[in-house]
Amino acid sequence: MKKRLAGFAVAILALLVVACTTTAPVAFKAPEPLAQEVSITIMHTNDIHARIVESKTELGFSRMATAFKEQKAKNPNTILIDAGDTFHGLPIANIDKGAIVVAVMNDMGYSYMTVGNHDFNYGMDRLLELEKEAKFKFLVANVYKDGKRVFTPYVIQEIQGVRVAFFGLTTPETAYKADPKLVAGITFVDPIVEGRAIANELAGKYDVLVLISHIGTDKSSDPTSIKVAQAIPELDVILDGHSHTSLENLVKENQTPVLIASTGSYGVGLGVVDLVVGTNRAVKSKSARTITVANSPNLKGDTEIAARLAALTKTQDAVLSQKVASTAIALEGKREIVRTQQSNLGTLIANGMLFVSGADIALMNGGGIRDSIPAGDITLKQVYTIMPFGNYIQTGKFKGSELDAILENGVGKLPAPDGRFPHLAGWTYSLDISKPAGDRVSNIMVGGQPVDPNKEYTLATLNFLFNGGDDYRMLVGKNSTDFPSDAEVFQKHLQAIGTVTNDNLVLKK
Repeated sequence: MKKRLAGFAVAILALLVVACTTTAPVAFKAPEPLAQEVSITIMHTNDIHARIVESKTELGFSRMATAFKEQKAKNPNTILIDAGDTFHGLPIANIDKGAIVVAVMNDMGYSYMTVGNHDFNYGMDRLLELEKEAKFKFLVANVYKDGKRVFTPYVIQEIQGVRVAFFGLTTPETAYKADPKLVAGITFVDPIVEGRAIANELAGKYDVLVLISHIGTDKSSDPTSIKVAQAIPELDVILDGHSHTSLENLVKENQTPVLIASTGSYGVGLGVVDLVVGTNRAVKSKSARTITVANSPNLKGDTEIAARLAALTKTQDAVLSQKVASTAIALEGKREIVRTQQSNLGTLIANGMLFVSGADIALMNGGGIRDSIPAGDITLKQVYTIMPFGNYIQTGKFKGSELDAILENGVGKLPAPDGRFPHLAGWTYSLDISKPAGDRVSNIMVGGQPVDPNKEYTLATLNFLFNGGDDYRMLVGKNSTDFPSDAEVFQKHLQAIGTVTNDNLVLKK
């Protein structure tokens, strides 16, 4: 009996071995070929900076909505994506801290976005609130808190049988290009490291790989989206933001096989990327174009979205249309100017800081100047357009020996345009751009006198810079006295002047 049971046990064991052998994991099987070629259209925006209302040069969300609807009617495989710096910038968005922008994007039918450095301007908690209000996904792989990703890193969407993987990356410059206090405890991992890891994780799971990035191609940035493309050659498309680069310029700059597309900034363009995927699931062709006011003069705004925005702006315009002052001269605030050289508008703003604070010297970063002012009346709306970030003025005391490091940081990225470029009042310096960064500044003068290394000077600038923004780390912890917001200070100075001329740009003490 015992032998019989033993034999039975051996037989059962043998059957189990056979069963285990025959149910071993099957080797990976590639998906079936497609029945036919599939056309996919990705429409995209970047660096809107709250320019959601149409103008002579800006499409606005209403016309973008129409363009998206028309394209989707032609090709149902059409989706809408944003590459960041969207929720902050003008009073229309700042008043409710981005809520109206998210609401309209919901109405338009956005699918995904990544976040830009300026999307953190209301703070991390508010950004997470906006994410909850959004009907579209925030995709960001390289933002961490307490060792965990803050946002969804990627999604894989099937579009007519084609597996399209979308993932997001944002610039590590956010650590200092957003107010550092607002991103305290947040880690921005190297986009190349994180992007490479995501691409490895997605291997074999997609047919088309799309990166939504707020990284840009500014020469002062490291890395750039072009370097990301070089590090992740399996990418098919990068939808890019941050550097405000037009598609035309990107085509000239990008020498990689990866299609990188961007639309400039402020809603002047709506990007269109057309993909054709062959039956073998490989991308057969890809191309990019931009819809603009100039090339689409007959594009009409979506009536519902236009009506919603019109009602909102009408409520706000009663306040914002108030005249603050006037100017007899055009005040220069173009991005490429204020990030490489001191402009008359930068001079006026910095002198306004001295006017209100009584400090010895003042500094305004070029990245904080967001528009120009033509000759004529200056309205409150223009003031808040010029300085939309809600920073406030602070002062701190510095020895003369400490001033050189401040200026060296300000000019350290030249000749590349960068937001840290310093617009000054009350002090001057000599610059030799042929020398290496950190050794370019000499002949610092305060109030027309050579700087005294042992003397204490009071500096007025933005809380953003005192928090280490734009890499002004030498200012951290030095702030002592608070004044009103940058826009309010600028407004008070303009009202005191009355009419701006070349003669009163500089405060007379």
